[in-house]
Amino acid sequence: MDVLNYLRDEIKAYFPESSELQLSSAFANHRRFNFYFEIAPQQRFLLYLSWDGDYDRFTFKSLEFSSEEVLRALADAYPEKGSRIFNMGQPRSTVSFESRGGGRLSALEFKGIIHCDISAGEISGRELMECVDPLK
Repeated sequence: MDVLNYLRDEIKAYFPESSELQLSSAFANHRRFNFYFEIAPQQRFLLYLSWDGDYDRFTFKSLEFSSEEVLRALADAYPEKGSRIFNMGQPRSTVSFESRGGGRLSALEFKGIIHCDISAGEISGRELMECVDPLK
């Protein structure tokens, strides 16, 4: 299974009200490295998944915005303006990891408010979600 699809499935399973933000067709010819997910309606937190593009290394963050209204306005503008509009979000939790295949993730670095055992070398997709869950 493709690691990006595995991570999308894990996000949806852990945050059932989540939705992935989509770019407009104007960006169709651009290779994507950044993926954004709203956790639920009326939240001021956004999940950000960054792929390095060559290897199976990723960074997963929860970003915090000053209000749900600010995030809503930025999310509405995202399809046409792209990911730079989210630069005002403040990282709350960050986990850098590498995919080992078969749903196995190797945690490399933790920053911020983390809700998991940071001594564990290998973590599951669910544990990754728990690590960055801003609603805990």
